[in-house]
Amino acid sequence: MRILLTGIPSYLQRTVAGVSGADVRHRPYFDEVRTKKDLIDQVRKIANTGNYLIGEGAAHSLRGNDVTYVPFWHLANSRDSGDVYEHLNREFDICVFASANLLRPGYSADLEAEVFDKLKMPVVVMGIRIQRREGLKEKLPAGTLKFLEVLKKKESFFLTRGYFTAEFLKEQGMKFVKPTGCPSLFFAPSEMKRSLASLANPDLAAAQKIAFGGYLGSVADTIVDAHALLKPDSVASYVIQDEVVAYNLALPGDDDVMVYDRASGRITGQTEYKHSEKWQRKHELLVFFDTNQWRSWISSRDLCFGRRFHGCIIGMQAGVPALMIAVDDRMREMLEFIGFPYMEAAIWNRETDRRAYLANFLSKIDSQAVIDRYSACETNFRSALAHVGL
Repeated sequence: MRILLTGIPSYLQRTVAGVSGADVRHRPYFDEVRTKKDLIDQVRKIANTGNYLIGEGAAHSLRGNDVTYVPFWHLANSRDSGDVYEHLNREFDICVFASANLLRPGYSADLEAEVFDKLKMPVVVMGIRIQRREGLKEKLPAGTLKFLEVLKKKESFFLTRGYFTAEFLKEQGMKFVKPTGCPSLFFAPSEMKRSLASLANPDLAAAQKIAFGGYLGSVADTIVDAHALLKPDSVASYVIQDEVVAYNLALPGDDDVMVYDRASGRITGQTEYKHSEKWQRKHELLVFFDTNQWRSWISSRDLCFGRRFHGCIIGMQAGVPALMIAVDDRMREMLEFIGFPYMEAAIWNRETDRRAYLANFLSKIDSQAVIDRYSACETNFRSALAHVGL
């Protein structure tokens, strides 16, 4: 089976030097990241460093096959070239499209519709998810409706991140739809189970080496969390994902000012963002462009805690206990599908003694039941791939 993998890439996207037809050339090194411009450019390349986990998980799930990652931008830029698509259709047997929040009112999948109309092969859409449920049917852009129509007419398989997305796609007439969860969930199953086994420990509420994640630059929630859980002499470690391009976390100064230490992953330059004056703890901001470095750093933490799904998943991939605070329908759909313990933001935010509440919450987790649910989901994911022939 010769697989064309496209869509959300892994961090190896950073080594792509060029593409011609179905041939992809990679550089043997990563781009330098030291200056303000370097850092922002690298974040923009993937838009959200959590996406690195999606692309990595999708690619890893296909190991053992003949897989070539072809950047989606190449497929989009070549859509007027019959020669390129003739080459692609000759070289590959199936296309796997790593996806995320494609079904949403604010995004029109016109390019995806054109690309998949030209690919004369079966398509597996892996990890697709709805971003917001309310009024979705009435608000989907024409390009996205066309994308669904194109896939309805060919042999296509949808592996969704949860049940709601699966039901929506079935209502649209898709023939093979199976909820499987995000592919990042099954990248390191042994470590994920170790993480889950260690979460039911009320002593974690007193942990001081915590990896925080959230929406710094938009709301002060994570700052409040850090104050509630950390002692005054502790250092709050916060991992940035897309805040520098999406949530107004600014790096003042000229483009060539040095702001990043690549060895530690720490932002060393000055930062400006809403609510920064509320900090009452020493804190460090980190950002990673290599998932292996991210996992290596996070393995030194005692707990991952926060409002970002993949910011906690990568901790679990390193065997570190992680607890998420659900802030929207996207997180709830994924968490309810996989069965991971989580807290609702509205409830957590109201608590006056958060450390005590967290300890009580952790003490009630049934680790074995959670691990059994995860194992069943992993089996379901592997079975879906096998059904498709992957």
